[in-house]
Amino acid sequence: MRLPSLAMVAVAAGLSACAPHMVDPQDAAERMVAGAAIGSAFGTALGAAFSINPVIGAIYGAEAGAAIGGFTGVVTAAPVPAYRSVPIPAQAVIPHFYDAWPPGYHAPPNNPETQQRPAG
Repeated sequence: MRLPSLAMVAVAAGLSACAPHMVDPQDAAERMVAGAAIGSAFGTALGAAFSINPVIGAIYGAEAGAAIGGFTGVVTAAPVPAYRSVPIPAQAVIPHFYDAWPPGYHAPPNNPETQQRPAG
C-alpha cells in the first residue's frame, strides 16, 4: 500500500506542476487525498455491484476509482490569485461625501445627533 500511495503523491505533484495555472501544492495534495478516498468508495461500490465476482470487482473498482478520483482532485485545484492589491487612498476620494445628507434630502426632525450639511 505504501508504493501506490507514494506513486499517487508523485503523480499529484507532477500534475500540479504541469497545470496551465499555478496552484497551491498543499491544496492540490488535499484535493488528491479527498478525491482518491471518494473515488475509491464509489469504485468499490460500482465494482461490487456490476461485476460477475463482487470481490474482484470491488478490488479493481477501488484501485481505478482512487486513481481517477485523485487525478480529478488535482486537476480541479483552485488557481492561486493572480491579481494585484488595490491601493487604498490616504484621503477620501470625494471629500465631505459621507459627512451629511445628500442634496435634496433633509435630516429627520427632532434628532440632534444628525449633522447638517456644511455651508458651501
